[in-house]
Amino acid sequence: MLYGASIVGDGPTGPTGPTGPGAGDTGPTGPTGPSGYGATGVTGPTGPSGTGPTGPTGTSGASVTGPTGPSGLAGVSGSTGPTGPTGSTGPTGAVGVTGPTGPSGTGATGPSGASVTGPTGPTGLAGVTGSTGSTGPTGSTGTTGESGALVMKGAWSAIVSYSINDCVFHGGSSYVSIVDSNLNHEPSGTDAYWQLMGSIGGTGPTGPTGTSGASVTGPTGPSGVAGDTGPTGPTGPSGYGATGVTGPTGPSGAGATGPTGPAGPTGTSVASVTGPTGPSGVAGSTGPT
Repeated sequence: MLYGASIVGDGPTGPTGPTGPGAGDTGPTGPTGPSGYGATGVTGPTGPSGTGPTGPTGTSGASVTGPTGPSGLAGVSGSTGPTGPTGSTGPTGAVGVTGPTGPSGTGATGPSGASVTGPTGPTGLAGVTGSTGSTGPTGSTGTTGESGALVMKGAWSAIVSYSINDCVFHGGSSYVSIVDSNLNHEPSGTDAYWQLMGSIGGTGPTGPTGTSGASVTGPTGPSGVAGDTGPTGPTGPSGYGATGVTGPTGPSGAGATGPTGPAGPTGTSVASVTGPTGPSGVAGSTGPT
């Protein structure tokens, strides 16, 4: 809104009046006009190649090797290939020739030791019977015994009860019991139980040595010491024959190695299985002893 402008005629424009206080209110926004883009133009022809001429080769830079990178992770172990087929059995070796029997190695038996029997000692001569000793002095007359027959009882015994007129022998003399119930009283001839009847005579002198008796073969003496054992004979040659020829070695029984399997995931370790070894050829027979 303009203040002070004439609304009558077209007079000269007066000076611009001072700006009124405050800005006027903003009018409402007009409607949006149509799109200002035109239709797309036709594509122009391709221009000539814009690659310029190759520039001169630059000088080689210093060769600098970078540090080695860390090792990559180990690849997964492939599974073990299948076991190869078993090798064929080698042919049996020829039997060795039997060696000749060696001579007996027993040495000769040593001679037996001489049997020595000691001589039998001679039998001594029988001695001459000694002369009868002289008669002893007559004993004093004993008291008259009671009448009755004497009863011989043999050798005196301490466990026998003797009666009157029982006679015994003791210590080479003879005695008669003079009491009844005579038990365990050793006769001596001076006691109140026994009366000496007859005493042994004194020992006669030793008779002279008798003449030699007849020759009597005594018992066989002990066996003599055995003679020494004879020396052992030399050892005979070995009785073993020559060792038989060793049979040829059979072909190796290990099967061909199977192809390596593809790399698979890591699994349980499986022991490598080698095909069985073919049997060895038969050894030649050992010669007899």
